[in-house]
Amino acid sequence: MDTQRPLRGILCALLVVATAWSAAPRPNILLIVADDLGYGDVASFRGAAPWITPEPPPTGFSPPRTPRVDQLARSGRKLTSFYANCSVCSPTRAALLTGRYQHRTGVVNVLGQFESAMRAIARPGEVPFAGLPLSEITVAELLRTGGYRTGAFGKWHLGAMNTHHPMDQGFDEYVGAASGGGDNFSMKTAAGASYFYRGRTTTDAPGDVLADEAIQFKRRPAPKPFFAYLAFTAPHVPYIGPKDRKLANAWDEKNVTGPRTDLHQAYKDVIEGLDAAIGRIDDALTESHLAESTLVVFLSDNGPVDYGSCAPLRGRKTWLYEGGPRVPMIARWPGKIPAGSVTDAPAMTMDLLPTFAALAGCTVPTDRKIDGVDLTRLLLAGEPPAPRLLFWEKPTGVGMAHFDNRRWAVRDGAWKLQQERNGKALELYDLVTDPTEARNVAAQNPDTVARLEAAFRTWRQDVYSECPYDLASVIARLKAKGIIDAGPKDATR
Repeated sequence: MDTQRPLRGILCALLVVATAWSAAPRPNILLIVADDLGYGDVASFRGAAPWITPEPPPTGFSPPRTPRVDQLARSGRKLTSFYANCSVCSPTRAALLTGRYQHRTGVVNVLGQFESAMRAIARPGEVPFAGLPLSEITVAELLRTGGYRTGAFGKWHLGAMNTHHPMDQGFDEYVGAASGGGDNFSMKTAAGASYFYRGRTTTDAPGDVLADEAIQFKRRPAPKPFFAYLAFTAPHVPYIGPKDRKLANAWDEKNVTGPRTDLHQAYKDVIEGLDAAIGRIDDALTESHLAESTLVVFLSDNGPVDYGSCAPLRGRKTWLYEGGPRVPMIARWPGKIPAGSVTDAPAMTMDLLPTFAALAGCTVPTDRKIDGVDLTRLLLAGEPPAPRLLFWEKPTGVGMAHFDNRRWAVRDGAWKLQQERNGKALELYDLVTDPTEARNVAAQNPDTVARLEAAFRTWRQDVYSECPYDLASVIARLKAKGIIDAGPKDATR
């Protein structure tokens, strides 16, 4: 997308310097993560389902077109039951980078609001929790130790740059936005402060500056395979599309959707710009003769907000109905992953670390629990991993007022048990016969409900036992400070 030109320039540089490894047995790895992209926003995942959004589009509105992502799907494998570890941003990214349930890392809510709340309740002499702990071993650290060159480009959202910088967690290079969203052009707040980084320094005019930086980066010899983590800020708000540069400086971050009023069209413009950017990145791989030696993985960090579509699924961002955590996922490695292949085997973002480690010939850490599993056989041959239970647990929304009002879910094969907020009745769905979660069959299957609820309780105790702070104590302190709303706990967003 034109709005992502700085990221594309840096990525292309990564491709060029890795040319010497075009015939290497270990693949280059390009991980592309969209931000708030819905399952139904990608045409090849939506299929024949209509593009349905909570805010109905104008009559006659045509859905976004995603020809380059769809082409990527045709040339690789679609994972149609792939899940983000959470239905909001930061926790998913923590799990993706560490291969662990995010609860073990402490990143259980969107950072920003969570960081501020933890600072507010910190006791004298206590260092408040502020992001992904540096003690965590990221996939970048793992691959760099194995001889890979590593770069992160785009959204970080795992802690402030002065305390939790990507270059302190395994990335040789970092260029991108420190915050949760951005206008893609000026990358400045309404007060004029830049939040766009090259390395450890904020910079203005990212397009011009990064073009020069990309040229210099190309000239530095680096005969290694690469791991590039390209985390787009699109289609996350604000909706400022490729042709909206003049609107960037007019954006006030308090108006979260941005300055445009035709929000469905603005969202469509951002989606189609994202698709075009992915196409240009793919073209760069081909032109650099690196396509055959590069594993490309594309996914979203969670479902969309009101102007995106989860069709044909139920729910959206922050929810744990399928539209919240189930996301489009594509893996392509020409000659290794069969073109046009599809699998419905469930998998999660935390599985990427052990998968990339296996392909790179690296050993996953043995001094901590790695919850993800190696998906190599699934990607290459369509062989699903051994049966396992998948778990989710989070606050009902992204703010802190309802932090003690929890959502949770567990999937076991076709079964999915969930509770969408405290006190709400348990819901059980058969995702094979009822993928849209229209029929709650909990009453007809009490033994399954009891078994899965017990499994969830055991899992929750396990993952929170490693959390860097005591959740119950944090909730009590948030209540005492008035940060948690004392009113009815019925939030759904």
